[in-house]
Amino acid sequence: MQARAILFTAPNHLTIERVQIPAPVAGEALVEALYTLISPGTELRCLAGKQEGALFPFVPGYSLVGRVLARGQGVSIPEGTLVYCNGTAAADVNLTWGGHVSHAVRSERELYPLPDGVDPLHASAAHLAAIAYRGVRLSRPKPHETVAVVGLGAIGALAARLHALTGARVVAADLSPVRVAAARRAGIEAHLVDGTLAATFARILPAGADVVVDATGAPAALPQAIETAKLKPWDDGADPGARVVIQGSYVDAFSVPYQPAFRRELTFFVPRDAQPRDLRAVLDFMARGALNVSGVISDVRPPEAAAETYAELAEPNAALITAAFQWARP
Repeated sequence: MQARAILFTAPNHLTIERVQIPAPVAGEALVEALYTLISPGTELRCLAGKQEGALFPFVPGYSLVGRVLARGQGVSIPEGTLVYCNGTAAADVNLTWGGHVSHAVRSERELYPLPDGVDPLHASAAHLAAIAYRGVRLSRPKPHETVAVVGLGAIGALAARLHALTGARVVAADLSPVRVAAARRAGIEAHLVDGTLAATFARILPAGADVVVDATGAPAALPQAIETAKLKPWDDGADPGARVVIQGSYVDAFSVPYQPAFRRELTFFVPRDAQPRDLRAVLDFMARGALNVSGVISDVRPPEAAAETYAELAEPNAALITAAFQWARP
């Protein structure tokens, strides 16, 4: 069938085109998209032509919520069921990763039915939340510990909320007043960077943080984020040093200053996307009211507004955190 899709056609150029989606075969379902969500760091890198392996033209994105429209043989999910998926697995164009499309074909095992009561718009943030939750599972914050979240873009905003579910004290900072205000509305202790990043956190957490979440994707910010971690005493204490979670989406290499990392005996985690269990977990958190993503999705727009939306997201200290495209009525 023919579907509409956002196509990145060349560096910093995009369009809306018709693409061909195959009919579902045995074990697959056809999903009509309601909402697709932008992953700003990843998709801006793709649009700039800096994504390894991406061949123009391609359909970007990896977060889609829709309803099952048709089923191949052996599929047990009923038609009409609201589901999350990563986009279409097949089309007559390149996919990186096929998320921003009006219809998607996907195997049943890659579909996640939405729990009762979960807003389909909020569910479109499930993959971003799952990536952030993967960081939580790796860093394992304890209720008596402190977590410093550096950067309150989409991943940082979700990381702050998910780390807070552990009972740890979460302190976040960003250069954007809009992002700081959104975090505060979600109950996060958030601060506008005043002076340097390291100085800002030093005033709030003079003893340093047990866990530092770098959600900036900015190589210049990482050394200051590292200085936010607590120092490790030179004694017989059994506690390990602080943990640093690299959640930012980096275009290229970044540097780690040796002496600050050495003095803190840091452990680094670089979450590799998310596992299926993380997606199931965050959808469950949404269903139980433990995770509220309000404020992370700054706006809902038609796909035809894609060009100006990506341009806004690329602005320094953008007012948008992220945005969803609406393809059909819920």
